[in-house]
This record gives sequence, C-alpha cells and structure tokens, in this order.
Amino acid sequence: MVAMLAASEQNVRERVESGPARKSLSTFEHNIDEAEGELFMKVFFEKIFPLFPFLVIPPHVTAEELRREKPFLYLNISMVACQNALRQREIVDAVQEHVAEHIVMRGERSLDLLQGLLLNVAWFIVVSRFPRHGDYPPNVPKVEEPHHIIRSTAQLDTNVHLLVAQSLSLGLNQEMAYQKSLNYPLTYLKDTITEDHHNPVRTLEERRTYLGCYYLITMLSTCVKDLGSIIRFTRYTDECCNVLDQIAEYPTDASAVQLIRAMNVADKIHHTLYHTELFSSSVSSAPPPLGLSIRWLEAEIKQLKAHISSESPYSAILQLHYTTLEIHLYRIALNTDVSKSNYGDHPLMQLDLLFRCLEATTSFFQTILSLPSDLFPFFPFTMTCQFAKAIVALSQLSLYDHPGWDRAYVESIIDFDQTVDGIASKMEVQLPLFEQALADNKLTEVPEVFGRMKNRAQMIKKMHRRRKDALEQKSLSTTIAPMHYDFMMDSPLDLLFPFGEVPPMYTQYM
Repeated sequence: MVAMLAASEQNVRERVESGPARKSLSTFEHNIDEAEGELFMKVFFEKIFPLFPFLVIPPHVTAEELRREKPFLYLNISMVACQNALRQREIVDAVQEHVAEHIVMRGERSLDLLQGLLLNVAWFIVVSRFPRHGDYPPNVPKVEEPHHIIRSTAQLDTNVHLLVAQSLSLGLNQEMAYQKSLNYPLTYLKDTITEDHHNPVRTLEERRTYLGCYYLITMLSTCVKDLGSIIRFTRYTDECCNVLDQIAEYPTDASAVQLIRAMNVADKIHHTLYHTELFSSSVSSAPPPLGLSIRWLEAEIKQLKAHISSESPYSAILQLHYTTLEIHLYRIALNTDVSKSNYGDHPLMQLDLLFRCLEATTSFFQTILSLPSDLFPFFPFTMTCQFAKAIVALSQLSLYDHPGWDRAYVESIIDFDQTVDGIASKMEVQLPLFEQALADNKLTEVPEVFGRMKNRAQMIKKMHRRRKDALEQKSLSTTIAPMHYDFMMDSPLDLLFPFGEVPPMYTQYM
C-alpha cells in the first residue's frame, strides 16, 4: 500500500508542478510508469479479480503488455486499484475521455472497450468522485486541480447501456455462425456466393466476458432497478456455461458458471413473483398459487447450493449470492400488494415465508461478516447492492406489523443497529492502514469509500430508528409521513445519495 501511494504521489507531483494543462490520453497512459502499473496489477489480482471472475488476465501478463494490448481495460484497472484520490481522479478523466473519443465519436467496438466498461460499472461506487482542496503535500505548490468529469448515477446508467451496446454490437450474445447485423442480407449473399462453410467459434475469453455482462446486468436488475430484458439467459448463454465448465481453463471458471446459474434463478424469481403484469393477457387472470411458485423456485436454489464445494476459496462468495436469492424469493411475504387469497388455504404460509426470509437474511450477514476485512474497501457494485437488499429486508422484518409476527423475536435473533455497525467496522479496521500509508507520503485524503460507507450506515440507522419509534407509539400515520421502503430497495446503499446531498423528502429521518 505504501509503495503504491508513493509511486502515485510521484506522478501527481510531476503533473501538479507542471500546471493544470490538459494532457492527451496517450500522454497520460505513459505517465503510469512500470512500477506503478505493476502495483495496480497486484491489487487487481489480489482484491478485484476474486470478486469478479469474468475478467481473467493470465498471471504472466505484465502491466506494460496489458497497456499495449488493452489500453482501456488497463486504464480502468488503474482507476479502481489506485488509492491516491488525486491520482484516481486524473485516471477517471482519462477513462471518460477515452469513452467519448473511441465509443461515442468514433463508434469503435472491441473486447478491450467492453471489458473496460465491465470493470468501470462493477466498481463504479468505490472511485473518488469529487476533489477535496488543500490535500497537497507541504512542499508542493497548492495549484487548484483542473475541473474533473463528474461521476454520477446518470453516468452509471449511460455506462450500463454502453456496456450492453458493445456486447450486442460485437455479437457476443450469439454464436458467430448465426450473427445478424444491419448488413445481414449482404453478408448472407456474400457467404452464398463464396460458399464459405467455415464455422468460427467464440473464444473462451469472449464467452467469459459475455457472461460477465449477463451477471452484472441481472444483478443490478435484481437488487437496484429493473433494467428490463436488455440481456437475457438463452440457450447460447447456457452453452457458454457448459463450455466453460467442461474446459475449465482457469480454476475460477467453475465459480463464474455458478454465479451465472444463480443469476438465471434470480431472473426467474423476479419475473415469476414481481412481474405478474406480464401475465395479464392470459386466459386466466388469476396468478398461479404462491405456494407452487415458491416450491418450484426453492428447488432451483437447492439444486444450485448442492454444487457448492466447501473447499473452494470462492464458497463464501457463492453462498452470499444464494442467500440473496432466498431473500429475494421469501421477501414476497412482505409485499402488501399480494392478495391474501393467493396464500391459499394455509393461513400460516405467510408467517412461514417471513421466517424463512429472516433465516436467509441472518445467514447473509453471517456470511458477509466472515469475509476478510481487506476485501471490503474493494467491494464491487454487485456486492454492495446485495448488502443493501439484505439490510432493507432486515429493516422490514424488524418493523413488519402483522398480528402473528413477533418483532421482539426478530430483534433477539439479529439486531439491526449491531448488524449495520458490524459491516461498518469491517471497513474501519482497514482505515488505519490507509491513513498510515497516506501519512508516509504526506497526504491526507483517504479514499472516499470509507467516509461514504460510514455516512450511509449512520443515515440508515437513523431512518430505521425513526420508523421504529413511530411504530411503537402507534402513531405512524399522524406523527411522520410513512416511509416507502422501495426507495431503499431500488437503490443500493452507496448510491442513495452519491455526493452526500440528502433530498428534502428524506431529511425528516435524519
């Protein structure tokens, strides 16, 4: 950590001393020297790759080789791995300039661009977003930082759609032999004339990258907001999973396949239980009995869990995903829009589902707290949005007002405030290491993710407490405006208020 900050600081000093003149992307790339680049690669292999096994870089590839072969992926790795906030913001600017020039203006498409966007979206929330003035070392002239490109949730939406567009434009969602494009008729005639019967196949890297797109988009749809069917699980998706499973080029391929299978089940849960309007045009207007749907989906999850190997280094990550599936499944019992008649002739069914949701939520937090603390500052979006979903489920279970539901029992099993504090403490134990490394290099600005997590945790606890107090006083409807939990469910914790601003409608809970 100290070495990485020292290398980054040297580059920052050189640019600050030379003034805020705008630098081209190519110049910026060369400013990441070999030592700094290798340190970024080390962070990637140790902290980033284990949480996202869809971007595989062979261990023998050096930083310089990756920079030459895949400059955009290299830039994004540097952006995520860099822990010097000033330096990181420079890389953010370079990344966005690359997107504007190569994707928007030139209309380029490549595996490099797609993989870079994958990393960009997956680790969007851990990157420094705005400057803190006055953090230059004493022996460096206090030159104002240049205006930086704003990283906002709107930009995240844009990058998500650019990601999908790159994937579809490259045709990674289908076999090469069956690709169609705007020039499909001409391509067909050309192939007929030349009698070209050669059937090219997708590389493992292409299949792995496509699966990464499916995983990321489906996770965001499940835990953040519905993105629709912009990327679907198809027979080709299943084929990609089977190919990776059989060849197993890397030990992480088995884990990647299991994550995709989990997201397929998440999609089934989402459309079976929460998108019932899709079936409104059917002959029968009544949805299938909830019990039947639950049992079918439970069997799918059980089949997935049977493939977890306790000896796998990724078993905890997989277990986390499977408990998220269970939370998503059983949380239907908290949905007030579900007709009571849909529970059939079993009055205890809703209470049973609530208890299972509590079990899954408790298991989720036990699992995430068992992960090494040094991974927490590098959690990707796909991890933090699962945490957000679980913390909202826990709040709902703790406050659910039902004649047969014992809220005191819920608190005896798992305490809301202690759980939030436990997650925050996993970050806090890492903070002194970052602070010491910064102090050794005469810097004061710690990565924003530390302050962001602390602030969000405090805010969520206060909001939960206000709701709880009002519920205990039996005067929720007259004391404060009802809090609609969907706003928490629709946005992960770190994205509720990205820049620390709290909308007026939520200030009453602070």
